[in-house]
Amino acid sequence: MINENIKNALLEIGAEELPCSYIEPALKQIENFAMKAFNSFGLKYEAIKTYATPRRLVLIVENLAGKSEDRAEEILGPSLKTAKDVHGNYTQAAVGFAAKNGAPPEKLVVKTTERGEYLSFIKKTKGEKTENLLAIIFPDIIKNISFPKTMVWEPSGFKFARPVRSIAALYGKKIIKFKIADVDSSNWTVGLHTYDGSKIKIDSPENYLVTMKNKSVIVNQQERRKEMKKSIDSIVANVGSVVNDEGLVDEVNYLVEYPSAVLCTFDKKYLDLPVETLAVCMKKSQKCFAVNGKDGSFSNYFIGIKNGISAYQEIAKEGYEKVVTARLADAEFFYRNDLKNGLVANVEKLKGVVFHKEIGTVYEKVERIKQIANLFNKEFDMQIDGAILEKAIMFSKADLVSKMVFEYPELQGIVGKIYALKLGEKSDVALSSEQHYWPLSASGQLPSNRVATLISMSDKIDTLVANFSIGLEPSGSADPYGLRRAGIGFIRMVMENLPNQNLGDVIEKVFEFLPEKVKNNPKAKNAYDKLINFFWQRIDSILESEGYNSFEVKAVTGESRVNKLNALGSLRPKLISLQNAKQKGDFGSIATVFKRISNIISQAKKQNINISETLNETLFTEDAEKILYVSSKEARTTIENYMQKDEYDKVFDKVLELKPTIDNFFEKVMVMSENEAVKINRIALLNYINNIFSGFIDFSALQ
Repeated sequence: MINENIKNALLEIGAEELPCSYIEPALKQIENFAMKAFNSFGLKYEAIKTYATPRRLVLIVENLAGKSEDRAEEILGPSLKTAKDVHGNYTQAAVGFAAKNGAPPEKLVVKTTERGEYLSFIKKTKGEKTENLLAIIFPDIIKNISFPKTMVWEPSGFKFARPVRSIAALYGKKIIKFKIADVDSSNWTVGLHTYDGSKIKIDSPENYLVTMKNKSVIVNQQERRKEMKKSIDSIVANVGSVVNDEGLVDEVNYLVEYPSAVLCTFDKKYLDLPVETLAVCMKKSQKCFAVNGKDGSFSNYFIGIKNGISAYQEIAKEGYEKVVTARLADAEFFYRNDLKNGLVANVEKLKGVVFHKEIGTVYEKVERIKQIANLFNKEFDMQIDGAILEKAIMFSKADLVSKMVFEYPELQGIVGKIYALKLGEKSDVALSSEQHYWPLSASGQLPSNRVATLISMSDKIDTLVANFSIGLEPSGSADPYGLRRAGIGFIRMVMENLPNQNLGDVIEKVFEFLPEKVKNNPKAKNAYDKLINFFWQRIDSILESEGYNSFEVKAVTGESRVNKLNALGSLRPKLISLQNAKQKGDFGSIATVFKRISNIISQAKKQNINISETLNETLFTEDAEKILYVSSKEARTTIENYMQKDEYDKVFDKVLELKPTIDNFFEKVMVMSENEAVKINRIALLNYINNIFSGFIDFSALQ
C-alpha cells in the first residue's frame, strides 16, 4: 500500500464444525455489525468482505484508516432565558452545564432553534487509533452473532454455535489483542483438520486467503463452490453427467474446506428402485450427487465430496460406497414392503396420525377435503369425474404412513405417486398424490393436473379455515404452520383456474365442515372475516411481486374488497389497463381530483350530513353542475357496459373524457353552499360520480 496509515484488517473466528444452515446468516450479521461499528466510530474503509468454511467465519476490511476521524459534537444546554439573569450574568444552570462539559461559560455559544435560543457547547473529539478501536469492535462482533441454538463449553459461560478454538485478529501486521471464551486472539489459525490441523501463521490480512489456500483451505466460499463443480465435472466426464442439484452444491460447500470429488458406484440391481428414491438416499445419507449415464438415464454411478486434497481417494470411495449401499438396501426393503401392503390399508392408519391436536387426525382432514372438493366441483361447475376425485382424495395422504416416507420425509407425495402408478391406479389419481402439495413455495409450480388442482385447493382451504377457527394466524415473521404459503398457493390457483368465480360465499360454507368442537370455539367467531382479509393481503403480495407498484395494487384491490373474493381473474387486466391509461393525457391529475371528491364526502360524513342516493335536478342552479350531472349520468351507463365486457381500457378512456367536466365543476361551483338543500345535492352528485367506479378502482389511492 502507498499510504502506510491505511491497512487491511482481519478477523477469523475458528470453531468446531458449524451447521451449514447457520453460516450464511452469521456472515450477514458480521457484515452488518461491522458496517455499523465503523460508521459509529468514524472509521473510514474501502470494502468489507466476509468468508466462511465449516470451521471459520472471516471478516476482511480493506483499506481501513489508521485512526478514526476527528469529530465535533454539538451539545444543547439550558435556554438563554434561564442561562443568564437580568444583568446578563451566567446563572448556576449555565455554569453547571459548562462545568459538566469541561469548559468555562465563556466557551458556550448561543444556538437558535425552533423552540428559541439555547446555550450550546461544541465538543471536539480527536480521532483514536484504529488498533484500539478494533480491540473493542472485534470482540463485540463475535459476541453479537446470534444462532438458532448455542452451547456453553468453558467456565466463562460464553455462548456460540460451536466451541471457539482460535481467533486471528490483525490490523496490518499488528495483532489486535483481546480474549473471548478463554481464547486469546493471535496471528495464527489452524489448517485442514482432516489433513494435519497444524498451526498456520498469518503475516498480514492481504495474504490470508492465499496462505490458507496453500494449506488446502479455500476460505472464499464462491471460489470453493466453483472448485467443487469443476472437480465434479472433471471426474464424471468419462461416464456421463451429474444430476443438477444446486441446493446440494450450496449445502456441501459449507461442509468442506477443500472439495475433492470421488467417483463411486453401487450395485446395478438397485436401479430397479425409483430414481427419486435413489437420489434421496444418496443425498441424505452422504450428501452425494447422482449421475446420469451418457444415454441420459439414471446410472449406478454417484459422486461424493471428500474434504481435503485428492489423496486417499480409494479409502474415501470405499467408505461412500459402503454407506450408500446400506441405505439403498434399506430403501429396497421399504419399497417392496410398502407395495406389498398397498395403499388402501394405509388410509385406515391415518386415523392414528394427528393433524393438529385441536382439529383432529389426518383421516378426518381427508374426509373434509372430500366434502370441500365436492362442493367446489359442483359450485364452480368443474366437471371432474366424482369417482376419480374420490379415489384421488382417499389416496392423497396414504403415503404418510409408509415406511419409505417415515425414513425419507422428503419423498412425501412423490412416493404416493410412485406407489399408485405401480399398483395400477389411473394417472389422475397418482399425480394428485404428489401435486396436491403444490405449490411448494410462494412462487413454486402449480399443479398441472385438474384433479390435483382441485384437491390442492381443498386441502389448503381446509388448513386455513381450521387454523383460523382456533385462532392460529400468522403474526409478524412467525408462521409455524405455513399458512402464508398455503394462502398464496390457494389464491394463485384460484386466479389461474377459477378467474371469474365468486369464492367468498363458497368459502363461508367450508366452515360448516369443521368439527363441532372447532366451530363452537370462541375464536371461530370472526375467523371468516379474518381469513378474507388475510387472502387480500396475499393477493396484494402476489401482484406486487409481479412488478405492479403498491399504489396501483391498492387502488384496484382496495375497491375490489367489497366483493369478498369475486372474479379475482379481473385484477391483472385492470392493473394492465391502469398502467396503459397512465401513459395517456393528463391521467396523473385524476388521483388529485378523486382525492378531493373523497375528502369532501368524508368531511360531510363527519359533519353528519346525510348523503342522499338520489339527485334533485331542480336544485342544479349552475351550468357547470348541470353539465357534470348529464355527463356523469351518460358515463355511468357506458362504463357499466364496458365493465361487464371487461373492456377496462375503455373505462379509463371514459374517465379521461369526464375529468375536464369535473375540473370545470370545481372551478365554478361552491360545493359547500349556504343553501343547505343545494349543498346536500352537490355532495350527492360527487358521491354519485364516486360510486360509478365502486368495485372497479379507487382513484384516490393512486400517487
